[in-house]
Amino acid sequence: MSGLAAVGLACKAAPPRAGAPVDAGTVVTVYVAPELADRLMGRLTAVAARHRWSLSVRTDTAARTEADLAIVDSAGTLVGRLRTGSDAASQARQLAEAVLP
Repeated sequence: MSGLAAVGLACKAAPPRAGAPVDAGTVVTVYVAPELADRLMGRLTAVAARHRWSLSVRTDTAARTEADLAIVDSAGTLVGRLRTGSDAASQARQLAEAVLP
């Protein structure tokens, strides 16, 4: 009987099967000017991983207005702009505070 209980507990603790759907959690979309992408990617992914957020980093022009957070270079200073009405506004703000000087 105890062997069956151990098997039952092992099944409950097993990680999800390969190919099983996984909850992505919060997805934060960030626009980064193409010339800044290499410079900021490590910091962006580190913060997102620490908080278990999914991160979508885009460098295309359309993303500048669609992203939760846009990071641009303004006169030599990195500036973060939050999108009004973003579902991930709180996360985007935390990301900007952690990544921008």
